[in-house]
Amino acid sequence: MRISKRFLPKPRVLLVAAVSIALAIPVRAQAQTILGRVLDQVNEAPVGGVVVRLVERDGAERLRTLSDSAGRFVMAPPEAGEYLLTTERFGYMETRSPLIALRMEGEAPIELMISPEPLGLAGLDVSVEELAAEELNQMGLSPNQLGNRWINKETIDAIPIKRDMGVVLENRAPAGMQILRSQNLAAGSDDMGLCVSQARARTGAGRGTCSLVVLDGIPISGVQAMDIDPDAIESIAILTPTEAVTFFGTMGSTGAVLVWTRRGG
Repeated sequence: MRISKRFLPKPRVLLVAAVSIALAIPVRAQAQTILGRVLDQVNEAPVGGVVVRLVERDGAERLRTLSDSAGRFVMAPPEAGEYLLTTERFGYMETRSPLIALRMEGEAPIELMISPEPLGLAGLDVSVEELAAEELNQMGLSPNQLGNRWINKETIDAIPIKRDMGVVLENRAPAGMQILRSQNLAAGSDDMGLCVSQARARTGAGRGTCSLVVLDGIPISGVQAMDIDPDAIESIAILTPTEAVTFFGTMGSTGAVLVWTRRGG
């Protein structure tokens, strides 16, 4: 019996068609990883605690991170393209980088130089601690009102060994407050960094009880809080959930830890 050729399959044609469809689907390429460092423009010293944002030409924010105590930060943009980097840090002028063209894959080392901004209040030079007290005053609070929930520079400097900010808080923690760290959790737990729990945690991880951490006016994560150089801290204010929710809304429902650092810290 003979079979008509018109009914025979044409695998080669089908294969070519499949390849053509695959090529028509755009593939987003991973961009270069930014290996950045933030330096003080005056003395070229590294600056920690700087909020660094990756933004597109139209100003849309894509990523955000925090420089560590050595001024370093890492960003992995989702795709190649042209971006800007912006910085924000108490005591420094906001900085906007030139347009950066990120190619496919690899690494892109970048240094950001930021300029100190003169600290002052009503035209007078004042300390960071005085500025912190003024900010509290604008919230209707004061260091005296906070009592041991206000930690000043003198108290911080008196602590001989400070491996992280949590040690500072542990020295003055109000009754019931817990300082939890990722390394103290069970193996396999998510990295939560530093957790300041104002209500005794009902679970080993303290989930849902971590206070909001605000560094020089910028809310940060617990992981980023671990990168704060404790020797650069000038003042800390611990707000109860009732106080914090008034100023930070639902983000402050578990309390807040306000941290002020010295310029260039």
